[in-house]
Amino acid sequence: MIKLPASQKGASAIVTMIILVVLGYGVYVGIQYAPLVIESKSIDSILNTMEDAQRTDRITSAVDAKTKLVNLLQINEMNDMMDSFTVKDRDGKVTIAFNYDRELNLVYKMHPMHYEKVLILK
Repeated sequence: MIKLPASQKGASAIVTMIILVVLGYGVYVGIQYAPLVIESKSIDSILNTMEDAQRTDRITSAVDAKTKLVNLLQINEMNDMMDSFTVKDRDGKVTIAFNYDRELNLVYKMHPMHYEKVLILK
């Protein structure tokens, strides 16, 4: 009897390279995206802290809110966000708004990402 060659075991070099390229691209985008998510969650946490401080009557005006917000940004080492927020006092309500832009490099294009978060303290 004639023995036929055994069928290929494992992936070919081309398939392995394609898998590695796709995996590498995912890691590349993930490395850029993770800090953006952490920054966004930190701002959410700061706004929750501001809301809790308002409930305990530690924030009574826009000046108090701005002072507390600057302090929280410094504690979280987010000094680059100092120009990204506004605090306004209208009709007895303090409005805190974060508004900033970031870019995500997708190799084939730069993807702009706009973040906007608003908290109204009554």
